[in-house]
Amino acid sequence: MSDFEIIDFHLHLCRDMAQEKLVFPHPGWPDEWYWCNPERIGSYIEARSISNVVTLNIMDTGRMTEARLARLPRSTSEDEVAQRRTSLADEMRDRVRKFNTWACETRRDNPRIVSFVMIDPVLFGAESIVELERCLALGACGVKVHPDICRHFPEHPDLMPVFERLQQAKLPVLTDTVGRPHADGNTYGRPANWAPVLSEFPRLTLIMAHFCDEMWDDRIEMARQFRDNLWFDMSGGLIDPRHPQSLHRDMPASQAVRVFRKLGVERMLFGSDGPGTGGLEPQDAASQLLALPFTVEEKRLMLAENARRLLGSCGVALAP
Repeated sequence: MSDFEIIDFHLHLCRDMAQEKLVFPHPGWPDEWYWCNPERIGSYIEARSISNVVTLNIMDTGRMTEARLARLPRSTSEDEVAQRRTSLADEMRDRVRKFNTWACETRRDNPRIVSFVMIDPVLFGAESIVELERCLALGACGVKVHPDICRHFPEHPDLMPVFERLQQAKLPVLTDTVGRPHADGNTYGRPANWAPVLSEFPRLTLIMAHFCDEMWDDRIEMARQFRDNLWFDMSGGLIDPRHPQSLHRDMPASQAVRVFRKLGVERMLFGSDGPGTGGLEPQDAASQLLALPFTVEEKRLMLAENARRLLGSCGVALAP
């Protein structure tokens, strides 16, 4: 793998080892095996020919809020529940702000880490653009949105100023495009739901994560419609004898060469989704790609050069 530079465009960096063990537990692992935290990631990626990583901030504040409310005594009045919900919303906004700040500060401490920040229009409402401006001032390199976790459609009114500002700043937005219906029956982030946004903001760089998840044929159709401003990452990996179908992994490895070429390998970004339950560790995900009969140039493009070109066009400096 040393012959290829690797840029992992989809990683979930934790604040420290304690948080990583809580969020991404691996029973039986010794502490030294946990790597996706600022203290350990430098030596980890250096040993695996990984030059840069993109860390993607996300926090399921809706689930956290409902879990807190569910612990209230049954005797709690509706007014008290409403008051508690309001106070929790304030608390969650504060937590997201602090997490975004930490992500930006982490890049300043380690320039090999490219920090995207979380924007949640349901939680922040009209203040979403204020949070974006605050993060841009701190050096944010892009934005992560997750319509299905945050329960909003891509065209949410409070995201429109965010997309306009990102288009102006030439910074990318990365999104999950899940096809599975939510508990309320909506499929918020499905690929086709992004068509109005891409039409409204033709110079906005949008990256659809988890290309090999279900509905990958719909993502190909979107790629045909939007050739200039739509990219994809392959985080989650492919199905092969060692990697069964899983979260964000629905495409057989035997189909990847044909499908990626139909999409255009110059628009595909390597990503691991590590260290999550549904993701792979970076070297494992890279091994899947290297084992496929792509040309050497195609592998170089997907493993690093596409990411370097995309981020370079956005003015994001990468480590050499």
